[in-house]
Amino acid sequence: MNLYIDESGSINNHTPNNKYFVIALIHPTDKDRLKRTYKRFVSSNHDNLLALDQDKPHPITGKIVKKGGKMFQNGSFHELKGSQFDRKMKQQFVDFFCRKPSFEIYYIKISNQLLTDQFCKNTARVFNYTLKLAIEYFIRKAFLPNENCSLQLDERNERTETKYFLENYLNTELFMNGTINGKFDVAYFDSSTNSLIQIADVFANLLYSHLQTGGYDEELQKLKDAGILKFTFEFPK
Repeated sequence: MNLYIDESGSINNHTPNNKYFVIALIHPTDKDRLKRTYKRFVSSNHDNLLALDQDKPHPITGKIVKKGGKMFQNGSFHELKGSQFDRKMKQQFVDFFCRKPSFEIYYIKISNQLLTDQFCKNTARVFNYTLKLAIEYFIRKAFLPNENCSLQLDERNERTETKYFLENYLNTELFMNGTINGKFDVAYFDSSTNSLIQIADVFANLLYSHLQTGGYDEELQKLKDAGILKFTFEFPK
């Protein structure tokens, strides 16, 4: 089993406009088809993606309110970033990937304002702990198979000193309590080299945007109707 993971938002319980932190887990059911779908989406939306990736100045002051250059470098496509998408592109993304489903989405929604100050002192601990709880739930409820599991994450969201902690943590906690019969392998990638982590990035941003401003009920329902969106694990309960 392979899981591709990315996140949206930040873990901070003292920022009023940052109520949630979202983690998206992509579980491919046909990895080759999913990669082909990714390539077709990029090629068919290339010009629109490039336009979305430009610096956005304030209409009155001219000050840059949103920096570009995250999806393209020197005019060449680099990677998908959900934070650069507008509403229309997010809607098109959902429609495109729902046509021939080849993956499942599992969300983790963390309510920042319900976290304690002590817990938030170590954001890596929050991430690892909630990820462990969610994977344990998904396996025990038979959403995900009980077998060897490879996790692939964006390395830019992980501090160097904690890179190798998650693998040992998951193997210790979930093997010792009898949740899983196999073992976990955890690897970190530059997301620009891993198209499926980029897909996780966009879907994480989709739910995060919905929680922040609303307006994506139809898209989330489409994902459910297509059998793609399987479950949203909420923390704390």
